Amino acid sequence: MIRKRRFLFPHLVVRPRVLVPVLMGQMARPAISVGDALATSPGGSGHVLALVEIRAGRDNEVFAQEQRRRDMLRWVAGLEYPGDGRRRLSVTLRMTANLASSIRDVAAENETTSLVLEWPTITSPRRHGLIDLSRQLLPDRRTDIVFVRSDPRAPNKAIAPRTILAAIRGGSNARVVASIASALADAYGSALTLTHIQTDSQHADRSRREWDSFEQIVDELHRPSATVRVNHHENAAAGILAEAIDQDLVIIGSRLNPSTPYVPVGRGLQRIVRQLECPVLLVRPKYLRPADPAHHVASNGRGL
Repeated sequence: MIRKRRFLFPHLVVRPRVLVPVLMGQMARPAISVGDALATSPGGSGHVLALVEIRAGRDNEVFAQEQRRRDMLRWVAGLEYPGDGRRRLSVTLRMTANLASSIRDVAAENETTSLVLEWPTITSPRRHGLIDLSRQLLPDRRTDIVFVRSDPRAPNKAIAPRTILAAIRGGSNARVVASIASALADAYGSALTLTHIQTDSQHADRSRREWDSFEQIVDELHRPSATVRVNHHENAAAGILAEAIDQDLVIIGSRLNPSTPYVPVGRGLQRIVRQLECPVLLVRPKYLRPADPAHHVASNGRGL
């Protein structure tokens, strides 16, 4: 087949600049390991942004602040994980009274392309703080955001998958998901599966557009070793659950409603993701296709 158009994969031509903000006490190791892997792309670099929250009262004294700096650096040093010994992420420490503002500042200073955040679950130690931080950062359109839902069986274990499943629907969202999946497969040496799930719950014209886009994405990635699967399921969420069996990492894209930019995923998909017994990456691309007006994205605020 001769392609009439060629899509560009910005993650494959732009040098990745990765930022992984962390708060003391959160389960940061999975997010740091993913950020480190993304930074292995050609010309890539990145930072772990260690955020020390300034609190009212005696914590503002000089001695208390210095002690908290030292405690944070010790904590970050304890997050080392097994690997090839070539850590790509440097550590930047900031004292701040406004977490989101500091993250935006550092992202701008370093021309960050991908922001990697821990996705708060009902068992996350810093759950409420992470939920609030996510809601503040989601409406920003300056970077892609990669939410990391850790392995529920080992929530603070570094992510190092042998197999990766990327669920590709179509459009600009899907191209970003595909390029991130490709970059991680290269970094980890993982077997990559690209899956396209067809359903009867949307208009046939839209299904055809998504199928054509999926074919073009596969062609543009040019990964002969990747497994390509096309399957029909009752709905996309159930399809992801079925396709994810025996996978070590699942990557999905966010479909946001402009009226709720702080909600990355709907309730139906949340319920399915909670059932996945492997790490999950939820990718909120910098550029999003307009939401389908027939579908309203809702949230129960409980995280994945």
